[in-house]
Amino acid sequence: MTTLNQSFTVDYRFDLHFTSDCFAPDHDLLAGVLAGPTPGARPARALVYLDQGVVERSPDLPRRIHAWFGVHEPRGVSLAAVPEIVAGGEEGKLDLAIVDRIGRRAAEVGLCRHSFIIIIGGGGVLDAVGFAASLIHRGVRQVRLPTTTLAQCDAGLGVKNAINACGQKNFLGTFTPPWAIINDARFLETLDARSWRAGISEAFKVAIIKDATFLTGLVEAASRLARRDPASMAWLIERCARLHLDHIANGGDPFERGSSRPLDFGHWSAHQLEILSQHRLQHGEAVAIGVALDLLYAADLGLIGQRQVLPVLDALLTCGFRLWDEVLDLRDASGRRQVLAGLVRFREHLGGDLSLAMPDGLGQRCDLHAFDEDRFERCATALRRITALHGPAARQGSAEASTPR
Repeated sequence: MTTLNQSFTVDYRFDLHFTSDCFAPDHDLLAGVLAGPTPGARPARALVYLDQGVVERSPDLPRRIHAWFGVHEPRGVSLAAVPEIVAGGEEGKLDLAIVDRIGRRAAEVGLCRHSFIIIIGGGGVLDAVGFAASLIHRGVRQVRLPTTTLAQCDAGLGVKNAINACGQKNFLGTFTPPWAIINDARFLETLDARSWRAGISEAFKVAIIKDATFLTGLVEAASRLARRDPASMAWLIERCARLHLDHIANGGDPFERGSSRPLDFGHWSAHQLEILSQHRLQHGEAVAIGVALDLLYAADLGLIGQRQVLPVLDALLTCGFRLWDEVLDLRDASGRRQVLAGLVRFREHLGGDLSLAMPDGLGQRCDLHAFDEDRFERCATALRRITALHGPAARQGSAEASTPR
């Protein structure tokens, strides 16, 4: 028998840019991203896909994009076709139809693999269109312009993309790093209240397991974030983005070949809550509930102090999150909470072994490989009591009675 061993490394790199109004006629950041540093290089052609929700909030955006490309065409950038509008949220990730649609358009216009697909939208659109881009010619360069707080601080930053399939969230997908990411603050100005706060839960998630100082700042900023203070949100997004990018670059497993997903604290239940609610719950809203449940679970295990939990829950409530939803009460024929089915799907997604990120003291992480459903039942009951109180003074006064032991 003969065995040939082969190994090689690939150097991935991309830039995250923070700016505002990148489609202003005199704004040349995107032109530099597309054209690159080499004068006289082959012209950069691009397909542009727009989240329907973004266009509804900014109806003049397609016209502004056309005008911008017209101004910058001398830089060697051009539209390969009229910008297309696609469904946002989970609706745009329902099946392979989006992949077929984008693939056909790329073929029609003769898009080569050194061209670009520019994706402007929330996390669902970035996921779905990014998945299609990763398959065309085995990978067309994608430039992401996240338009929600959640996408700018979390969903738009990673190396993953996917669509929902077979009754599971993100069941079909690839690991494909973007060519570049542009966080444009102008897109945040028109967000509705739910979309504004959606990214806040992801910031709490990463702070709880990676950065205690950031967590303290988030708790202190909760009322300002609730009032939609732009400076507070800009600080949150940049700090959260830095932590996510640091994990991708230095965490040792950017393509998740192991069985641990350190940045998925609170997500095993969040994904299932989205499914159980038929996506009535947005991702950020489900993550807020998942983080609250896992915080109480960690406290019951003694991984964090019980009195450390309540200020974090209070801050999430102050930001406007509901930390209890009726789908948590759904049970199967045996009386088991249906949300616990998320553990099975999470285990499958990880490769067969359960590994749940949990705080080991606030700002640090450990992994759990077993889960006690009786303990979870105690924590879920406690969360329902805590959220029913919904008032800092009331919760503080009943901390001993409300927090599980």
